[in-house]
Amino acid sequence: MFFTATVVLHPTRYIKCSTDTLTVYKTHLEDGEAVVEKVQIPKGTKVKIYEKKDKSSTIVYNSNKFTVDNKNLTKHFEDAIQTDYVYCRRLVNLREDKGGKLSKTIVKKGEKIKVLSIDKNDWDQETGKVKWYKVSKDNKPYYVSGEYVETSKKLALKNYANNISYSTYWDDYYKDGYSKDAYISQVDYKPQKKQSYENNVMPDKVKAIHVSMNNFINNKEYIEKLKGINTVIVEVKNDEGAIFYDSDVCDTYLSDPDLAISNTVVSKKDLKKVIKEYKKKGFYCISRIVAFKDPVFAQENPKESLTDKNNNLVIYNNQYWPSAYSRKAWMYNVDIAKECADFGFNEIQFDYVRFPDGTANSETKLNFHNTYHESKVSAVQGFLQYAKEELSPKSVYVAADIFAWPIVACDDQDIGQFLPAIANVVDVVSPMPYLDHFAAGSFGIAYPVQAPYDTLASFTKISNVQLKGIKYASKYRTWIQGYDMNAKKLKQQIKALKDNKYPDYMVWLVSGDENDIEKIKNGF
Repeated sequence: MFFTATVVLHPTRYIKCSTDTLTVYKTHLEDGEAVVEKVQIPKGTKVKIYEKKDKSSTIVYNSNKFTVDNKNLTKHFEDAIQTDYVYCRRLVNLREDKGGKLSKTIVKKGEKIKVLSIDKNDWDQETGKVKWYKVSKDNKPYYVSGEYVETSKKLALKNYANNISYSTYWDDYYKDGYSKDAYISQVDYKPQKKQSYENNVMPDKVKAIHVSMNNFINNKEYIEKLKGINTVIVEVKNDEGAIFYDSDVCDTYLSDPDLAISNTVVSKKDLKKVIKEYKKKGFYCISRIVAFKDPVFAQENPKESLTDKNNNLVIYNNQYWPSAYSRKAWMYNVDIAKECADFGFNEIQFDYVRFPDGTANSETKLNFHNTYHESKVSAVQGFLQYAKEELSPKSVYVAADIFAWPIVACDDQDIGQFLPAIANVVDVVSPMPYLDHFAAGSFGIAYPVQAPYDTLASFTKISNVQLKGIKYASKYRTWIQGYDMNAKKLKQQIKALKDNKYPDYMVWLVSGDENDIEKIKNGF
């Protein structure tokens, strides 16, 4: 009888709300003062009713009592997580299967999509998030990731960009209002907390050097003995489109896979073994993948690449370029990244995540195959969001390299790299302020290459201002010039970063040959 009475007096309900969590409040005393604390209860959470009134109820959650509006309580779990419609925060390609390939069917920002069903297994009890929604578009079933959607149009269109500053320089090239549309309206700035994986701990301070796959495999003993270095960045796919292990991905995307893997240095099995050995020595291992400078993919997929108006491939900056608008190029690079994650790399770093520079005056002659009429910034962010979505389940971090000049100019320099848009998505953002890339007089410095400390300090302060516009900005880790340097100049660059509270660094040496490292190793 006592058990029955308890059930009657204290029935259970499920939390229902339009967001992933319901905010409730708890009051407690602290030094004699009443302090109100916010508590987030995940949508779908089972709670016990302590006292029910007409409009609200007192519930018990984690042994604490909270007052909740009755509209946020339901008798059935399915009702708690179910919603009739979802709305996207940005343009998204739907999928025909959970985690499947990107389809050509899109949903635009703020567009209403009918929800067909939600699988209970796709509900996260810790966060209240729904991983996948089965939706309907054009009378066909698809799936959309919960990472992109909200349960109301108002939430999908909410402005999170109040603190984002940008230059309107490119309005003069295109049209008035172009910059706001390209950098703000089409971009997702909803704050995204960065993940930390218990089984993949990132060093507090990454001190890295870049090496070729050949040096990573064959010069292991030398690299492992370098003092001051705890991270090695490996060139897995270069800007010639070459992949340096026997990848299986090429079979899906290239009619002649040998064009990409003819320079293979190591087998998948041996690469996995070598990574494991580095990690046993305490090294954090990063796979560097060049994304959108890839003549192999471009020649094999001209309709997905930069062409003239007659769809003939165009050489730009001495190379053929896949279009960063191409979903096939997105999937190709991310599938390579997923392979690398399975080998044991701690982090995937995407380089050349951009469009070719210097094309502004050639827009009427070039075809970027912009199927969905996106801004370049939106396309780059979309690719990185897709990469993050695909790689997160593998507990691997996602990083993106970015030119220095878009940061200095506070725009995207017409290549799609806008620091706030990228920093809102990835785990790590890595600018490339190489000293010899700055012209005489930059930052008021006569010869930047002769003033390593002042140049890096000035650049880093500019970056810091822009990052403050992002609530959960990615980790900031700078590439520094290792070539044509000596140990003293290298130390000055590192000190400038440390003095500006960004102690992480990555030394760029192209191949990381032993002779080149010897010249600067005392500067690490």
